[in-house]
Amino acid sequence: MSQGTKPARQERSRQTRDRLVAALDTRLREKPFADITIAELAQAADLSVGAVYRRFENKDAFIPVIFELYSTRLDAFMSGEGRVEVDPAAGLRSALHKACGAAWQFLVRHGYLVRAAHLYARLRPDLIGDDWEELLGQARQSAATLLELFGDEVKRRDADEASQMFTYLMNTLPIERALYREEGAAVVLTISDERFVAAIADTLYGYLVTAD
Repeated sequence: MSQGTKPARQERSRQTRDRLVAALDTRLREKPFADITIAELAQAADLSVGAVYRRFENKDAFIPVIFELYSTRLDAFMSGEGRVEVDPAAGLRSALHKACGAAWQFLVRHGYLVRAAHLYARLRPDLIGDDWEELLGQARQSAATLLELFGDEVKRRDADEASQMFTYLMNTLPIERALYREEGAAVVLTISDERFVAAIADTLYGYLVTAD
């Protein structure tokens, strides 16, 4: 057997996977994962159905890929255009408005991935593994770092509790509006997205600077 055969085969396998990941990303922009078929993914990737099953055992095997896409996009966003440059001299309220604005921008752009990742983190945690908890842990750590930076303004005595609430509200409130605008409590909102995001920042600010 030629020494080049195995690397060539590995490269073809990688290319096949990349095409299927791109196909999944495209289809998720159009419809929920539950409505996507293997045949659709094969067609979008210009592959046979058999080629898909040789790379992925079944449709559920794509669920970790959803999280992979979400995590990759989030990392790229937060290290790039979504990076929040905090100016301690500008104060906590200004930092919160910047952070909320960045979070909203990501949701608007990648909401289809966020929705799928959140859904299947609940429905199939066995397929997601520990990565989801690790991501949440990183979010709490980022919150703790931000609140420590503005320790002179934050009045909450329990720093860990404040970080938990900050992480929860920063995720729950924007997601409710961005992903489920026509469902649940979000349907009562008639204010603009800009005012909504500003209100979240001010809500967080009010909580953090109010002594418990």
